[in-house]
Amino acid sequence: MRSGGGRILVFTALYVFSATICCLLAAHQQAQFVDLHVYRLGGEAVLHGRSLYKLRYLRLPFTYPPFAALAFTGLAVLPWGAVTALTTAGNAIALVVMLYLALRLPPAAKRFDDRTRWLLALGAGTAAIWLEPVRTALAYGQIDLLIALCVLYDLSLPDHARRKGIAIGLAAGLKLTPAIFALYLLCTRRYRAAATAAVTFAATIAAGWIVTPAGSAVYWDGTFVNPGHVGQIQDAENQSLLGALARNLHTPHVTWLWLPLAGLVALAGLGLATRAARSGDQALGFSLCAITGLLISPISWTHHWVIAVPALLLAGVAVYPGRAGRALAATIVACLALAAILVVGWARIARDIQDPDWLHLSPAGIAASEIYVIAGLAALAVAAVRLARRPLKAGDLPALDQYRASGGSAVAPDRVGSGAQPRVDSRIDRGSPGRDTDPALPD
Repeated sequence: MRSGGGRILVFTALYVFSATICCLLAAHQQAQFVDLHVYRLGGEAVLHGRSLYKLRYLRLPFTYPPFAALAFTGLAVLPWGAVTALTTAGNAIALVVMLYLALRLPPAAKRFDDRTRWLLALGAGTAAIWLEPVRTALAYGQIDLLIALCVLYDLSLPDHARRKGIAIGLAAGLKLTPAIFALYLLCTRRYRAAATAAVTFAATIAAGWIVTPAGSAVYWDGTFVNPGHVGQIQDAENQSLLGALARNLHTPHVTWLWLPLAGLVALAGLGLATRAARSGDQALGFSLCAITGLLISPISWTHHWVIAVPALLLAGVAVYPGRAGRALAATIVACLALAAILVVGWARIARDIQDPDWLHLSPAGIAASEIYVIAGLAALAVAAVRLARRPLKAGDLPALDQYRASGGSAVAPDRVGSGAQPRVDSRIDRGSPGRDTDPALPD
């Protein structure tokens, strides 16, 4: 007991040391918390009755749903120093918590007790906080880590929990892209959780209309479907299919090709995530759904890819020797390309493209500007091959539901559906000169 408590203290101290250095360096980058400034202005607009979508901070507009501005009112009443300190500390804590929650997804959940999950989360967080998506989120004062935490919190809950779906609905109210996880819940037959997420999301829309009807009318009258209100889609930091197509075809007018392609990727990605869940691999299901959402979103800045960081940890534990190693083999293979690219992210490849004309990059520049997109597509392709070789038994989903309902019992992957009893274990600086003349907008 004492030994376990001592390890927790050591790992916590290591993480605090690493996070403190990283956060201090992030605070002194040229980004200077610009997105956090925008959030605060949104909160001030609600408090003082100003036009939400006409405000600017260094020409950067507020681009989130009206409900997000309501949530940001707390930022407007605090001193700026307190806001930056609380946001940075909150993001550092959120990173560890989301990694811990990822380890609560089966089949990873059955391999470690709760203390070991925290040790792994702290150890992985000590290194993960230096990855480019996380560092960028810290420097901008972004909410991406909070969004990822909300999603993983909901997915880690047992399906009998009445609150399951609320966090995903709230996350979608803050930023629309997490709504794909509500579809994931629906596809995996967790109907009550999917309905709860939908109702919660609808409630956020209603709250926005009540408090700021003028802003809601502007946002929901087509603005939210226009990628241009967020930033230039051809920006090298936009690591989505739309951005990649624009840079490859040398024009931002690629909707005619992007829409059908994004539709196919969405169907394939959600199908693979559902297939993984039906075979008992919720860890892989989450990873594939997260990657799919990043690819099909019109704008996926590099810091949005923090939601894929837990996939690295899930891939890492797959190589740990043990009976469940086979169960996570698909996860490590499917996320291998993503892991390699995120490690390369230490070098800020996509962010450090210096050519201001993203529509006329050299072949090498184009390849560097699409490094996350390539990794995401490769992960989906490899997952498709691996899942095609995995037999799906008729009883897989009911057995998995039994696992979730138990709130902690684990079903061995090779025994799921076989009738066996459960076994219990316990931006200003976006890295390019073009930013000064026509800045890409935060999220």
